[in-house]
Amino acid sequence: MRKAYYIIFLLGSIYNFGQYIRISPEFSSNSIKGKNVDVLETNLQTYNVKLGIDYPEHEKYFVSSNIGYKQRGGRETNPLLMGDWNKITKRWDYISLDSYINYKFNITDAYFYLGIGPEINFLLSNKPFENTPYENDYNLKKTLFSANLQLGFTRTFGDFRFSAYSYYNQNLSKVGKSDFNNLTNSGFNFGVSFAYDLHKL
Repeated sequence: MRKAYYIIFLLGSIYNFGQYIRISPEFSSNSIKGKNVDVLETNLQTYNVKLGIDYPEHEKYFVSSNIGYKQRGGRETNPLLMGDWNKITKRWDYISLDSYINYKFNITDAYFYLGIGPEINFLLSNKPFENTPYENDYNLKKTLFSANLQLGFTRTFGDFRFSAYSYYNQNLSKVGKSDFNNLTNSGFNFGVSFAYDLHKL
């Protein structure tokens, strides 16, 4: 019963303080980099989806927050290895939370925006390096901190609005490690969002 109260409180807060609710499918190109040895260093295409809130806007800026499902990972080809380990592709699943403060460049019924903000990711994958030569050497962190730099465009159509955007994601903490190597993850993300005025629901 207590969980139900928390959910009601959260939804009520979103409704009272939010202006638009939106859904955002994304396409991402990212890879893994090693400090001493590269692991899964070739870019991998992944897919993300977010549910977000835009808070009431000011003339020159607005704040937004998102919760979503995000994939990270990389690929590599090693001709020195035999069988299934010759080509490796790994995708890892995360729950992602992020927020942005965005500066607006207004035009008629639309605006461009530039945003920056933090992101925190919670690992869902149970055996990240399973069936690879790294299975017994590397571990992924359960929690990953990163930062985003975003550029986008938004157009309003009555109670609806549409956005197209791109952002670069850079780790602020290690995505994983072994006894001799630290791993980071970065990449470019491209998305669109479809939003509706919360108070018209």
